[in-house]
Amino acid sequence: MILSREDGALRLVRQVEHGRVAGELAAAWGNEDFELGGARAAVVTAAARHDEGWRFEDARVLYAEAARRPLHFLEIGTADHVRLYRRGVEKVAALDVYAGLLVGMHWTGLYRGRWSSPGTAGRLARTEHDRRLQDEVVRDEEQRWIDARRQAWDDDEPRSVFETRLWHHFDLLQFWDLLSLYLAVSPREPGAAGPAESWGPQLRDLEHRPRTVRLPAVASRPGGERTEVTAAVTAPARVTLDPFPLAAAIRVDLEVAVLPDRGWGRDEVAERVRTTPPSVVSWELVPPAGSPR
Repeated sequence: MILSREDGALRLVRQVEHGRVAGELAAAWGNEDFELGGARAAVVTAAARHDEGWRFEDARVLYAEAARRPLHFLEIGTADHVRLYRRGVEKVAALDVYAGLLVGMHWTGLYRGRWSSPGTAGRLARTEHDRRLQDEVVRDEEQRWIDARRQAWDDDEPRSVFETRLWHHFDLLQFWDLLSLYLAVSPREPGAAGPAESWGPQLRDLEHRPRTVRLPAVASRPGGERTEVTAAVTAPARVTLDPFPLAAAIRVDLEVAVLPDRGWGRDEVAERVRTTPPSVVSWELVPPAGSPR
């Protein structure tokens, strides 16, 4: 569950709802400056189902005992995180081998700084035992990729072309993931303009202010030059992406459960979340003013 605080309320977005939005972003991706690079159906599946393993946990509402509220997704223990993500990867891989490969890369990337550089660690490990468990998971999952890659490499093309496209799709998945998270927690009213911040570490907080953020750099096409895209709330419920990577401006609807920000009992809050109809928050994603798109 993705939590944020705003105007005296707790706002909860289920992980699978966040994933659904990431899938919509993937489906809308691409123009003359940003190329998806093939395998669209599998890539959209990976984006939409990348947090599939959270489905059961969000349905029962994980609980933060000390805070007396639902558990924020970054507060989960490493062993539970491993268990649920393994389950999600298995489910997606059963649907599509390429999509399952991407979700496995995403999962292990969370323990390796999203595979940004050698030796980079994720932010989920709190103890040495956590780090050893993550290392073990990464080794096992990388071993699984050997057969998965062989199965997924089914076009008449060099292996290098396949591998370049695969990592391009991984980078795009990180972009869609973090943009969807931005939509899940950002206030819908614009604020004072400020310098762009690298987006991601702020997700540990529950309170958010309007901010311009830099999303993960993505290539214009597989193996192409990498570009950083910024996102900013520039008008009520409107996010400007610069440069604009989608085929056209789109509207994205997001289901949010809104609860009073107070102490809750475990069973009480689980029942409240299950029985309260979600609110629908709509965002418009647009190009910069003056852009031909």
